[in-house]
Amino acid sequence: MTEIALRLHHVAKTFGRGKKQVQALKNLDLEVQAGQVYGFLGPNGAGKTTTIRILLDLIRPTRGQAAIYGRDPRRDHGVLGQVGAIVEGAAFYPFLSGRRNLEVLARTGGAYDRGRIDSLLEQVGLAERAGQYVRGYSTGMKQRLGLAAALLSDPDLLILDEPTNGLDPAGIQEMRVFIRDLVDRHGKTVFLSSHILSEIEQVCDRVAIINQGALVREGAVADLLAGSAELRVEAAPLAHAAEVLAARWPVQPNGQSITVRADRAAIPEVVRALVAAEVDVFQVVSQRQTLEDYFLSVTQSPEANHA
Repeated sequence: MTEIALRLHHVAKTFGRGKKQVQALKNLDLEVQAGQVYGFLGPNGAGKTTTIRILLDLIRPTRGQAAIYGRDPRRDHGVLGQVGAIVEGAAFYPFLSGRRNLEVLARTGGAYDRGRIDSLLEQVGLAERAGQYVRGYSTGMKQRLGLAAALLSDPDLLILDEPTNGLDPAGIQEMRVFIRDLVDRHGKTVFLSSHILSEIEQVCDRVAIINQGALVREGAVADLLAGSAELRVEAAPLAHAAEVLAARWPVQPNGQSITVRADRAAIPEVVRALVAAEVDVFQVVSQRQTLEDYFLSVTQSPEANHA
């Protein structure tokens, strides 16, 4: 049986009282199996960081229960020793070097190992800047140092809140490879919150999408995007082409082309139908909905906005 790294059961969180009361989370149920990269998505204010803070026992839920490897962090703080985290940006002593910051954190946590610190600095690309004061670090460098700090105790689970914040495109790609490597080669579990959906699509095994504190979709990335394939058809006369294809598939005009809701396997049939109707076919291209398209469709729908 696959181990469950994270579980949320009917978790709700309310801030404030009376008329100023805000319900940040609404009976959130979630289960994350160990050994995968799990994406946690939602618009700003959806409740992502609140959820992460509850998991780390930084705040308490109004009701419901969170568990890490089957243990409640509120009652069993020892389980947090299996967790490394970056929450709302990495914070360090600005008057100490990057290496010295890691040394202080390692000694405080009882996990000091000079060799591991040097190795982590190398892995996150800070070996040459390790002796520089953190006050001179860019936001991206601080994020890299934060990842190294999260890995100091060699945790089983990493909870990362916007780990690519401040990184340039090359740095984002490096972070993606690094995160995937943590799971595939080192057997870690990564719970990842990010607004860069193209990266989430490439790195995650499964994703959960929340909106206004409620879960709206959850599943394997491939499964969520399955059935969303479209064909872009360029043909003339366009109106006649749309009429012919609409008899068999959902069709939508799209400027100088037609969008047909069908997968790549339907291309030969589409072409044959158009040729038989004496329509000139210039191009038929298969297009798959991206995770960003899917995210927007489920978070901006009337059902999601009334979750």
